Amino acid sequence: MSDLAPERLSEIRSLGPTSDPIDCWAAIQDLLREREQLVRANSETAEELATWTGSLAL
Repeated sequence: MSDLAPERLSEIRSLGPTSDPIDCWAAIQDLLREREQLVRANSETAEELATWTGSLAL
């Protein structure tokens, strides 16, 4: 599940080439944090699925 609020995502999407570089950098940091959380969650879910289906023995 996404931790980015819909409002923040809209703000990020509205950034353009003439936007303040500080705002752009903050958006990049938010997106990278979001990506890390999603990758972690995906990995945990894949491991749980593998354990559940018997593909991974603990």
